[in-house]
Amino acid sequence: MIFLLHGADSFRRQQKLNELKQRFMSAIDSLGQSLIILDGRQTSDAELQEKISSGSLFTKKRMVIVEDIFSNKNEAIFETAWQLCKKNSGTEDNALIFNENEITVSKLKTGAKKLYNWLLQQPFVQEFKLLNNAQVLNFAQKEIENQGGKISPNALSLLIARTGNDLWRLNNEIQKLTAAGKNKIIDESLIQALVKNEVEDNIFALTDAFGYKNSKLALKLLEEQFIAGLSAEYILAMCQRQFKIILQIKQIQNQNRLSEAQLASQLKLHPFVIKKSNSQANKFSLNELDHYFQTFLELDYKNKQGKTDLKSELYALAASLS
Repeated sequence: MIFLLHGADSFRRQQKLNELKQRFMSAIDSLGQSLIILDGRQTSDAELQEKISSGSLFTKKRMVIVEDIFSNKNEAIFETAWQLCKKNSGTEDNALIFNENEITVSKLKTGAKKLYNWLLQQPFVQEFKLLNNAQVLNFAQKEIENQGGKISPNALSLLIARTGNDLWRLNNEIQKLTAAGKNKIIDESLIQALVKNEVEDNIFALTDAFGYKNSKLALKLLEEQFIAGLSAEYILAMCQRQFKIILQIKQIQNQNRLSEAQLASQLKLHPFVIKKSNSQANKFSLNELDHYFQTFLELDYKNKQGKTDLKSELYALAASLS
């Protein structure tokens, strides 16, 4: 079976991926010995062929998850992936999952576009677009109920006003609120006490610390985020998102100087985010931005494999600034 999970909403996409992994481990391989995760950005033809085609010592069936293959710069990899997909599409033995961020089709080269179009025709395709305000309200309501909590309508509106459609942060805040509001309805006073407005400003400040290579400040800001109850996964997701935005702005501005209004329109981001990010872009070289963005991607990849203590890794990264 071939799956394609794609779209800008990385939180719900990760939820679906976790669901598929748990289903596989419960039914086929409780130890996860036949579960393989590949970094599609860097994998080679040989590795892709080996991991998808080789059998497992523990079970006949296996699950192979390929992360972000459409960011791979080796054009030949897409022909290999397409051939392997066709070979495995009619069998129940393997589950091959492509997990992708938002894909810009116009930027895909011939081989990548061929693979992408083929994947779109398969029965197990799910796109995760960013939710609108009404959908976020519904999502939050259900998540709170799933965690055994209750929330008043006014408090729910205030929660969304403070978190927006960032489901990583929203989920983090819901966990805090349901724990604090156990056996009572979550009201506006609890939201005001626990859900801070300044989280995004702190992420901008943390990014600034990286730009100025200020290790002391970066460590202080990280510590404050953890004390405030933010998870390492949420902080990583926010840093990854922010460096992606700055990198996009830097690349655009290096080719064609645009106004902040034009940048906001092209990148579909709030003018406030563009204003802050455009200013931050001046603190980095293109190589530095790419380095940090790739570092956060690597941490995300290692964390998904369970091969790292993410909180310690973030501290180590901040401490290494000089």
